Amino acid sequence: MPLTTAAEETAEVRRSANRWWVALAVLLVAGTLALGVAVWRLIRSVDGDAVGADSEGPAAEAMDELVPIAEDWIEQREDIAVEVEAGDADGVAVAVENAAAWTEVAVEDVAEIAADVEGDSAPLYQRLVTVFDARLGVLAGLETTDGETASPAWATGEAQLDALGAESDEIICGIAGEMRDEGDDPDDHITPAMDVDC
Repeated sequence: MPLTTAAEETAEVRRSANRWWVALAVLLVAGTLALGVAVWRLIRSVDGDAVGADSEGPAAEAMDELVPIAEDWIEQREDIAVEVEAGDADGVAVAVENAAAWTEVAVEDVAEIAADVEGDSAPLYQRLVTVFDARLGVLAGLETTDGETASPAWATGEAQLDALGAESDEIICGIAGEMRDEGDDPDDHITPAMDVDC
């Protein structure tokens, strides 16, 4: 009997030891898993911050699409100015006609850009659509002058285009402010060729 009792005690000790080792192994596995999850979350968090830092806000993204249109408008005005300076009525008439045809397409392009903008800059982009549409109306009026730059109608149209240019600059500067609020640098998106001084 004593031997049997001793054997049973030994077996119990072994079972206890085994349970302890199993429990320790479970704890180690759980700890390793928890550490792995924590590291994975940390990596995801860092990656997410990096992506967020590189991404642009809606105001900047829309401006990148607007830039070529705004630059082309400046070129259209410059083409008209060159012909006016040359004093060639036919050349002026052609430049105005070309600018009107270009602006008709530009109005639609700017409207598409404005329709996709989200955030506080959306109303500003909608105002730019109005500006381009107004430019189209002014150019239609200038077409009726047949390039006669000495006419009152020409002077009125030029003044209206200048006023619309100032309004456009004001709007774009407002969008620049929205870019800053969204964490973007306006100088990275508003180009010198747009001829806007904010």
